[in-house]
Amino acid sequence: MTPPRTLRITELAEATHAGRVRDHNEDRSLAGPEVIAVADGMGGASAGEVAADMAIERMVSLDAPVTGDELADAIERANEEIFAAAAADPDKAGMGTTITAGAVEEGALEVAHVGDSRAYLWRDGELAQITDDHSVVAELVRRGTLTPEEASRHPHRNVITRALGAEERVEVDRMTLDLRPGDVLLFCSDGLTSHLSDDQIEAILREGGSLRATVDRLVRRTNQAGGTDNITVVLARVGWSDREPTLASSDTGETGSHTQEMPVIRGVASAGATKAEASRTPRILEPVRGRRRGRLRPAFVAVAVVLAMVVGAVTWVASRSYVLTESDDGTVQLDNGLPFEILGLSFAVPWQDTGVAAARINEADPGALNGGARGQGEAVAETVGVVLAYGLPDAPVLATAGAPAGERTPQQPQDGADPAP
Repeated sequence: MTPPRTLRITELAEATHAGRVRDHNEDRSLAGPEVIAVADGMGGASAGEVAADMAIERMVSLDAPVTGDELADAIERANEEIFAAAAADPDKAGMGTTITAGAVEEGALEVAHVGDSRAYLWRDGELAQITDDHSVVAELVRRGTLTPEEASRHPHRNVITRALGAEERVEVDRMTLDLRPGDVLLFCSDGLTSHLSDDQIEAILREGGSLRATVDRLVRRTNQAGGTDNITVVLARVGWSDREPTLASSDTGETGSHTQEMPVIRGVASAGATKAEASRTPRILEPVRGRRRGRLRPAFVAVAVVLAMVVGAVTWVASRSYVLTESDDGTVQLDNGLPFEILGLSFAVPWQDTGVAAARINEADPGALNGGARGQGEAVAETVGVVLAYGLPDAPVLATAGAPAGERTPQQPQDGADPAP
């Protein structure tokens, strides 16, 4: 029996790349017949990719047809699992991930979203952002303090205010969008949007070609623009269909790059690495071997071993600690590490500078910059609070017409011809 024609995802392509600076890829994505998703892991070492894997696995486990409620519930469950895993394993402390997931059902797109990975709609030659970023600069734009152009150049535009794993509970944004034949959905991590503006992404889409060629072009142009972060892009075309196309895949030939164009086959996920590569234990430190110059006395060896253990333990704790402090320039700064030195060796390095004058905080709240070490999620939340409390001028909040952000439907482009890609 011939399946009925229905509006569905008819073409998929995805690409992921570690970028030109990072030594490994913590992005994960899913391209399937009902669900597409992008997750951007964070937390250092291998913890970020673990969190992203856990989020995507929750999306893979969903059975068709997938509703918006099921998407949001899966994200909430993933958050609970990531939070619990981070609390139970010191090696995973502070790990988290963004997640932007969409499901196509009965001609509509349901989106569930946490973080600053984005979903876009390409229709009639125009690109429209579907999701709202959960970031400091996005909040400042919504308050009218920054313009979108200023936000795109802000040095701390990647500091997010919401992520899976940061808290035991997470608020999930929901959006619903009516689809038309020929619509193309673009889901991506912030590695793409940190270097390419919406206008630049739109211009690349206007160049046309297959979706596979387009995702490769987006990744390549992002690397040419800097490539300072992992880059992941998923493109999905919507159309009338009564059958599934055949599978085709390709490799760009670039180190750290993985691309696929595929039919709507359930449960296809990309990690930018093979399963064998993903299962390898990461090698954090390599021993440095030198020429032996004689035998050391046992007491000296024992002292050296104990000292090495102490320094190693402190370094390990420091790598997972964050401190809100005052920078040399007199601004509020978030350091990664511990606020002290051992034998002249500092265990803290600058991580994010808020640009907020420390004198304002010391005057208003002398105990705010107390130098206490915290986990990444708690420290980022505290930093966001400082920025919002003390870093904003006394300006009126701009009211936005329409429904709340978590329930809004983005403005629909006008009817017209089918898109080019």
